[in-house]
Amino acid sequence: MTECENDLFCGVNYTERDPEDMDALEKKHTPVLETEEIGENTYRVKVKVGEYKEHPNDHNHFIQFIELYSGRTFIGRATFASERADPEATFVVNLDHKHPLVAYGHCNLHGTWRSREVDL
Repeated sequence: MTECENDLFCGVNYTERDPEDMDALEKKHTPVLETEEIGENTYRVKVKVGEYKEHPNDHNHFIQFIELYSGRTFIGRATFASERADPEATFVVNLDHKHPLVAYGHCNLHGTWRSREVDL
């Protein structure tokens, strides 16, 4: 059994560096979350990959999906086609608990990247 066998999030790319200090690869791949409370326990959450630096979007290099989690609870997934869609998704979520939100974006060439946690 490998170290990662039972951990869904093992091997995910993540940086805690300030966006100004990130390298180009990190800037292109790190998902960014924006949240807005729109009702009692209801939030609009926008997730974008390429916020710091535009990510390529062609058949050979593109963001395949974005996933949103509350803590380790799966909330939703947006899947993208190359050249036809930009790697941005908006989720409307109703949460009766306040675990930090975190997003993951998956690049077909550079793997899965995690956002910073966002507290509600």
